[in-house]
Amino acid sequence: MPAIRPAGEIVAELSERRCKPAGVSRKARETLAAGLPPDLLSLVDDLGGQEIAGDFMLLDLSQVLRETAERDHPMIELGKTWWVFGPSGTGDAWLLRRTEHGSQVAFLDHDQGCDALPLEMGLDFAQWLQLADLMAQVEQPEQGIADSANADNIARELNRLSEGLSGRYPYRLDV
Repeated sequence: MPAIRPAGEIVAELSERRCKPAGVSRKARETLAAGLPPDLLSLVDDLGGQEIAGDFMLLDLSQVLRETAERDHPMIELGKTWWVFGPSGTGDAWLLRRTEHGSQVAFLDHDQGCDALPLEMGLDFAQWLQLADLMAQVEQPEQGIADSANADNIARELNRLSEGLSGRYPYRLDV
């Protein structure tokens, strides 16, 4: 049965299968450091470039820069306030911004066009990793959403992670 795992356990697992870190210039690193939490910057440097689940790809630093620059969403100040740190695989994106207490994750629905606003998920980066891991568990054939009872369990797990997350989660949980 899919369940929320500790973020440290997920990071350790991703570290075992990590790719070679992509090099970025000092200037690019400074730009990213101004917008991303310092601990997150090194984590993305170490773990980026991996698919965690179907709708959860964690970009490496060079991909963060490129993906953020290539999207046209003037209302959300991409590259200043928000950074694209993970595409969904369907054109949507996971956004991240630095806050005084760490980080904040939002979802960007590409179907809303260039006027799209971020849907704040009520998650920090560590919780996003836990969400991605939970969805990876759900994608396993023996664990997937086969019935409404399992969908209800997944919704409960989402709400354990962040109150009301099952209502904010941008994808359907049913079959």
